Amino acid sequence: MIMLSDALKEKLENLPAILSIRETANIFSVRYLTIFRLIHSGKLPAWKDDEENWCIARADLIKFCSLNSSL
Repeated sequence: MIMLSDALKEKLENLPAILSIRETANIFSVRYLTIFRLIHSGKLPAWKDDEENWCIARADLIKFCSLNSSL
């Protein structure tokens, strides 16, 4: 497991509990498609809400960042 920097950890912990793909992409300065691919590959857990919008839990995002250094 990779240790998150204190600054990144604080930034992630201050995010909303549920994020959209676009919000997540903006946080990491990557394209929407990058996050979408991570979801479809099973690397980043997400689900669709009642309106068919993708939702990413802050806790899952923190776990993903702890396990991956590529994003």
